[in-house]
Amino acid sequence: MATERFDQKEIQRLVVGVPTKTEGGLQGDIDVFNGVTVKTHHFNDIGDAESFKEKLIASLRTWELEGRRGIWMQVPTEKAEMIPIATKLGFDFHHAQPGYAMLTKWLPKDEPNKLPHYANHYVGVGGFVLNDKNDLLVIQEKYLTSLKRPIWKIPGGMADPGENIAETAIREVKEETGIETEFVSLLCFRHMHQFRWGNSDFFFICLLKPLTIDVVIDRSEISEYKWIKLEEYIADPDTLEINRLIAQSFLSSRDHGCSMSPTFTPHYRKGFKDLVLYSVKPMTADFNKREEPDTTFQPKL
Repeated sequence: MATERFDQKEIQRLVVGVPTKTEGGLQGDIDVFNGVTVKTHHFNDIGDAESFKEKLIASLRTWELEGRRGIWMQVPTEKAEMIPIATKLGFDFHHAQPGYAMLTKWLPKDEPNKLPHYANHYVGVGGFVLNDKNDLLVIQEKYLTSLKRPIWKIPGGMADPGENIAETAIREVKEETGIETEFVSLLCFRHMHQFRWGNSDFFFICLLKPLTIDVVIDRSEISEYKWIKLEEYIADPDTLEINRLIAQSFLSSRDHGCSMSPTFTPHYRKGFKDLVLYSVKPMTADFNKREEPDTTFQPKL
């Protein structure tokens, strides 16, 4: 059995923070960057709006004297009336999620704001489903009407919270086409800027082996599907250039005898999903087989 490499109490301190409370002020957690986070549960006994204002003013005064830096305030939805009070005292919006809005304030006057931006990338995943006849599974999306020609693309979609890339690829192919698949390797990924709401977007393409042959498309999202010879798909003038490059990346990977495969290592926090490292490894002559079957990842959905 491997020895414990991390002190879990120390990890808890680094990740969660050290509880603190200012006299006549707010409760919060001091983080490793000498900042303070006021979390949703700290609002349980916050009182009314006037009480909150008094406590926040007192806390800001104390935090400045203590030399605190970034202040994070996770305001729960049921306490949304506190937000205008905080913004009038110098807080600004950082991000929002169902259940809360996160506000921040940078206290040091002699250094620029170093608080990190909120997550600014989407993660999408596509399934490059290739059968043993060298046929590629492609679909047409029902609502992709901005282009005047038919667009045949691989099935895929956005990753759900907590999903590994391979899990997303398998799920999306199953949902859109009904095909059961097995993860083989990470083929390539596309990085795009100025996506939704000005954010950037990663789109990972996974090589998948089909385990079933009966296609049942999701008519709410997909209008058509077909199996097409890989070479024919690449040569088709109506194939978008980015999709052609994706298909060509498979040929390059196969011709050079390499693929990007996952290696799993335990998370440094107990009870969390394993960390996944994708790296270049040799590919066998049959791309559907693995060099190291004991480390193969096959997610259970």
